Amino acid sequence: MNSASVAAWRLAVAASAATGVALAAREYDVWWTALSQLANLAVAVGFLGLAFAEPRSPWLRGTLATAMSVVCLAYLPMANGNLTAPWSVLEHLVTPALVLVDFLLVGTNQADVRWWHPPTWLAPLAAYLVWYVDGDLGVYAALDPSGGALFTARVVALAGLGLAAGYLLYAHGRRARRALLVLAA
Repeated sequence: MNSASVAAWRLAVAASAATGVALAAREYDVWWTALSQLANLAVAVGFLGLAFAEPRSPWLRGTLATAMSVVCLAYLPMANGNLTAPWSVLEHLVTPALVLVDFLLVGTNQADVRWWHPPTWLAPLAAYLVWYVDGDLGVYAALDPSGGALFTARVVALAGLGLAAGYLLYAHGRRARRALLVLAA
């Protein structure tokens, strides 16, 4: 893709995320306490910046792809039953898919992913969890801190899901690196 096409693509990803957040904000008074909306807001801002310049490091794109993978994959089995609302479809299906496509097919720095990136990609999710527990946000019934062992098990499962998604992205980057090395030889 040429740079104008990449910029247009990334502006479309940002628009998808921003539209999901705007529609959710119309629906919910406390939209800004939910991970789905905050992750989509991060995608909107991040992809607006990426439309104009892609950093040398794939860290930002990996962080956003990992967060959106968790948003999508954790939301679907939580039985929220809200995949009919336009905001929910955008935030939980469309935007995560677009962010993954960008990481896998559009970006140019996937080959620079390092083994230590995936754990660091979880930092924003961990920060949200600290705020969620400390602020007693209670957004998700399935993530009730008073649940003791069940809460801990669910947090561990979400962290495992995020790490698995991150290391799958890392594996893709390694394949891209090998392909570049073969082309250079």
